[in-house]
Amino acid sequence: MSIKKVLAFTSIRSDYDLMSGLYKRIASDRGIALGLIVSGAHLSDTYGYTVQYIENDKLPILAKIESLIDSNSPAARIKSAAILMQCCIHSIESFKPDLIIYAGDREDALIAAMAGAYLKIPSIHFFGGDHATDGNVDNPVRHAISKLSSLHFVSNALHVERLKKIGEPERRIFNIGSPALDKYVTEPVMQKKDLLKRFNRTKWQNYAVVIFHPILGEEDKAGMYFEEILEVLKELNINAFVSYPNIDAGNKQIVKVIEKFAKNQHYVFYKNMERSAFINLMRHALFLIGNSSAGILEAPIIPLGVVNVGSRQKGRHATDNVIFVGESRNQIKKGIETVLSNKFKIILKNVQSPYGNGKSIDKAYCLIKRLDIKSYKYKIEDPLYNE
Repeated sequence: MSIKKVLAFTSIRSDYDLMSGLYKRIASDRGIALGLIVSGAHLSDTYGYTVQYIENDKLPILAKIESLIDSNSPAARIKSAAILMQCCIHSIESFKPDLIIYAGDREDALIAAMAGAYLKIPSIHFFGGDHATDGNVDNPVRHAISKLSSLHFVSNALHVERLKKIGEPERRIFNIGSPALDKYVTEPVMQKKDLLKRFNRTKWQNYAVVIFHPILGEEDKAGMYFEEILEVLKELNINAFVSYPNIDAGNKQIVKVIEKFAKNQHYVFYKNMERSAFINLMRHALFLIGNSSAGILEAPIIPLGVVNVGSRQKGRHATDNVIFVGESRNQIKKGIETVLSNKFKIILKNVQSPYGNGKSIDKAYCLIKRLDIKSYKYKIEDPLYNE
């Protein structure tokens, strides 16, 4: 089956950054029509109206669906998912894609997988087989998406084995590495002094990067944990670039802390940042601190030391660049002192990424062009049926 039309779903800047390189590669193929369904935080001023980055990349947007309910409650995400499900079907039926692609474990990927299964459209799930022990709903959602998907483009051999354990046949699973890493290989290097000048911080010698999101079950403590990180950095006289949180419940507490520290010259707070600036920000940082998946998936290719605070990301396949600590001020301080130590710097030099070598986009594109995608459409395999 020759692929003529590919549909992709994206609802937040983080998943777009993971996949944008592949989207561009597909869009450059004159034989394939690409269409993006853009929803969620992309269309919210609160989160930086990040659809602008898709438009700047000149990628074809099939539909903009304002699905995000900007609330601080756990119910908001499932309500937002219901809006997206209701509103995207007409666009899918009109576009008539040969293939649907999506990434990760958020609700838009679940909607895309369900749409593919019910409308009998082959689909590819990226980043399946991942796992965390933090209790976050994203974990079972990710596995549910995998069961609904036709094919799996995964990031390492461990994820292949996990998918096989939930009954996915090996013929449907392809280990391509993480497409998110390609940009760290291809993006031109910006000198640190030029980067700091861009943010009007020419007097800074060094800095950390802070990315912290709410933790499931501890939403009411999110602001307190986040503030502890900022206080420790201030105590140690470490400047930092600090990201706004994602859309999960509890984010408003973090935003309140950001507003409290907004005028403090130790910090630069940002909602979103251009891809080239962020990559170089990571390249030149002293370390990354918080609980972002970037510390697990992307930091090893630099390599960059990471202090992961709290339970979020625990259980994921991490290398020696990551130190897991609790949320108390003393534990955070000890974690920072460890990643800045000479002993840790020696360890860091030997870190290799378990998520590929930054050449995954070509692998994904070639598979999409080469595979008989139609032959994967129907999933007759059932791990519960042994006759």
